Amino acid sequence: MAPTGWAYPEWPIFGLKEDALQFALSNLTGGRKIALATIIHSDGGGPRPVGTQMAFTDRRKMGFLSGGCIEADVALHAGAALLDGQPRRLIYGQGSPFLDIQLQCGASITIAVERVLPSDPVVQSLLEAMARREEVIWISDGRSRITTSCQTDPSFQLVGVEQSQLESLQAGQIDAERYWVRYRPRTRLIVIGSDPTALAIAKLAKDAEFEVVFVRPHGPNLPPPIAPQLYRTTNPQKVFEEFRLDHRTAVVFANHDFEASREDVARALSSKAGYVGMVGAKRQRPAKDRWLREFGLSEEEIAKFRSPVGLPVGRSSPFAIAVSVIAEVLRVMNEH
Repeated sequence: MAPTGWAYPEWPIFGLKEDALQFALSNLTGGRKIALATIIHSDGGGPRPVGTQMAFTDRRKMGFLSGGCIEADVALHAGAALLDGQPRRLIYGQGSPFLDIQLQCGASITIAVERVLPSDPVVQSLLEAMARREEVIWISDGRSRITTSCQTDPSFQLVGVEQSQLESLQAGQIDAERYWVRYRPRTRLIVIGSDPTALAIAKLAKDAEFEVVFVRPHGPNLPPPIAPQLYRTTNPQKVFEEFRLDHRTAVVFANHDFEASREDVARALSSKAGYVGMVGAKRQRPAKDRWLREFGLSEEEIAKFRSPVGLPVGRSSPFAIAVSVIAEVLRVMNEH
């Protein structure tokens, strides 16, 4: 019998968060076992891509796997796995034994359900790799699991999957028993500014599950009320030195002042940051490019600079700009 507390709610707010890994690690480090449900195969265009996950404790869940067609049933199987420790392979849609559960899209998906204990060595290895902001491949047969990272296995030879698949997919099956899942570092957004636009960008980024670093040089000691994960009152140069600007890092200058920020903009553009943008008028862009070129940046580096920042939405309110910025960051990060 599955644990109590699995009734499907009228409003499935558990699906608003997609990063099931963070939920899983938070519970595992807190001493709670979890069940992880992963889409490892999809045929016919499922509602969610292969690699999508849900995580469960005996009372809570995070993530979603469909448009609401299967989550309640998966939760029952996850609850049973938490009790007996046995892995499950669940097929929904064509070829499924669950004839009373149909996917509205007509697809067929396979979901692997596994229990993970706080004592599993994979927990610590994942935490260490995430702290180093490394890409990680999770390999599991449902009973035991290992991880391999770009540091310990640069070409991911241990996975036993063709490189083309690793480059184009987020998860898949290795053989009849084993499957793999890719975990990338969380997108980190460094927002520099103090006005409502900067606050709106940071707030929306937090809702989108970014790791948000809010930077206000010489700002007050108390962080902004939007509660970013990190708050700094030092200058951007020191922040860039503190946080390694890697390809999963976005830097947004929301202070409207290129003259005061131009050297920091140049530092960000010459780094490995995957996205660098600045709020400002389109007519000011040629002058910015000229200064960056004179400062010594290459044309390739200057081309990374997104100013005006964000996708065109035709409005300039703080949240309109925030929506356009987060949408553009998501698009750029998805291309890496």
